[in-house]
Parts: sequence; C-alpha cells; structure tokens
Amino acid sequence: MEAPEGWSVVEQCLMREFEFENFLQAKSFVDEVSILCEQKNHHADIHFGWGYVVIELTTHDAKAITEMDYNLATLINTLGE
Repeated sequence: MEAPEGWSVVEQCLMREFEFENFLQAKSFVDEVSILCEQKNHHADIHFGWGYVVIELTTHDAKAITEMDYNLATLINTLGE
C-alpha cells in the first residue's frame, strides 16, 4: 500500500509531523488523535511540543505496517481539515 498523503515510511512505521502555531494547538490535536485511537482500538506513538506533533503508526503484534495503520493515518489526516 502507498502511504497516505503527508505520511512517510520510516523504519517499519508510518510517520508524519504536523505543525501548529503554539503548544495549545498541538496539545488539542493530540487530544483529538487520542480519542480517535481509542475509538479504533489502535494506538499511535505520539511526540509533541511547542508547535509540533509527530505521529508514528505501526502494528506492534505484526512488527510491520498493516492496513489498520493506513486506515488510522487516513482518519488522522481528516482531523486537520
């Protein structure tokens, strides 16, 4: 499968960095992503700080990127629209 728009394959993970104007906007985005991950029962590795969020998706049980990761990445992309 091809990585969704804005995402790259890095060391068996789908990865994307999002940019924001400040810390609060970045944290709000992390909160939205967290809710989505809970709903899908597929949890991202999330790193964030002032003005940025980095999300990594992989299926740990499979030790690979799976359809679940591609689907969640696509859904995360819709949060920024």
